[in-house]
Amino acid sequence: MKSSFIFLLGLGMGTVLGILVAPDAGKVTRRRIRDEADKIIDKALAKKRLKETAVEAAPEVLVVTEEERYTI
Repeated sequence: MKSSFIFLLGLGMGTVLGILVAPDAGKVTRRRIRDEADKIIDKALAKKRLKETAVEAAPEVLVVTEEERYTI
């Protein structure tokens, strides 16, 4: 438990230090972070919509077994 706390503390300190030493202004950095987060959310929502569309279309899909495929 102690090592996980130290790891999380180091992770937090690294994040804060990285933001403070960043080459761009805080406003620009926050905008970039927000834009990247929006892109990730958009991709996730598009993937979810694609899955929902596939599930809705699934009952219309015809499943053909091997025996039926070769029967005339």
